[in-house]
Amino acid sequence: MSFAYKNTVLIFVFSLVLLVLSFLVAGQALAQEADATPEEDIAAISPAGVTPESPLYAADRFLERAGLFFAFSRSARAARLTAIAEERLSEARVLAEADGEDERAEALVEEYEATFEDASIEAELSGSEATAARIAEQAARHAAVLDRVADRVPEKARERIVAARERFVENHVAVMRVLAEKNPERAAEIFSNVAERRVRAAERKAEETGEDEATRAEKVRERLADYERYAAFGEEVSLIARKLRSDDAETGDVVRAATARHIEVLERVRANAPEAAQQGLENALQHAQEVRALRAEALSDTEINARIEVRREATAERRAQAKEAFEERGGALRPAERLENRIETRAENRVESAPAQRRIEERADTRTENILNRAPALSPGRVETRVENRIENRVENSIENRIEGRIESRVNTAPSPAGIY
Repeated sequence: MSFAYKNTVLIFVFSLVLLVLSFLVAGQALAQEADATPEEDIAAISPAGVTPESPLYAADRFLERAGLFFAFSRSARAARLTAIAEERLSEARVLAEADGEDERAEALVEEYEATFEDASIEAELSGSEATAARIAEQAARHAAVLDRVADRVPEKARERIVAARERFVENHVAVMRVLAEKNPERAAEIFSNVAERRVRAAERKAEETGEDEATRAEKVRERLADYERYAAFGEEVSLIARKLRSDDAETGDVVRAATARHIEVLERVRANAPEAAQQGLENALQHAQEVRALRAEALSDTEINARIEVRREATAERRAQAKEAFEERGGALRPAERLENRIETRAENRVESAPAQRRIEERADTRTENILNRAPALSPGRVETRVENRIENRVENSIENRIEGRIESRVNTAPSPAGIY
């Protein structure tokens, strides 16, 4: 056996060992993340920093928007928007924990949800696997913080925050779907993590004793409903892997193993959950069992495509509307392009509708009549033609000068980046 051949074999074996170890470490890290407490999730996202109660809050908001202004790629904007969304979420938590009656917490949650939706759209339009993976992993911690806020505010506000949490899950799944089309195996690992976080959140809530049974049952059901939305994506990612023929067996194994763990946690929830939450628990268990039993390799391409469409149709319309609104407000353009377009559009609109233009036209008509009245000896036709030509030239020059002057003025005195969002 030659020396070169021995070296090749050793390198191959060494590389294989490193690969196996990396999978083991990654799996252990994901398992540890799934076990993270709400306090650990809160500490892991962007801190609140300056809160709305501070006199420096407006300046802080301006600076974060300035940072977004200079994020010129979709991936950079997606990352920046996610960080801004996390700041709003942290601010809402701080206000809710300090004073559960503060209405600003609800407003901040709604702003968080809208900002994260923009981030998810930017990530989707970027088509970047790395961007989608990073945001999907980062957002896995958001639901726990939303739980904390929802538990601290009055009932009326809590309903809207729960609705915002549902929309967050939809946007989170949309980001993971982008990743699944590029790397189903990685998407399956993230699904495993986030879905387990939700069943463990249901388990913690079922074990709490500080609330009345009806309230506790409602909160357990809400967390189980979130789990079902993620479980639906678990089935979808298995189908996507089979459709792409990209290590679909390995992806299916990851999903089935994860779902088996979820079922174990759900069985523990059954022992502690209030009676009113049992029906929601049975639904979640049934869904998990269906995902674990799925064998995508036994389905035809037609069946796979049909099942994927069924999984997506529940949120497809709302997602399409969100993307359309995003495009209409110029969200797909770079910030600098949005600034230029807005300046030009506003200048043109104001010139076209300005009273000054109407005054120019009225003055021209009056001047024409006066000249005709003062020159009866001349041929009316010649006078009228000469006057019309002169007035028309003056009007055109005046309008052009005003348009150019206003556009130049708007460009030179453009508003700060914070003012265009």
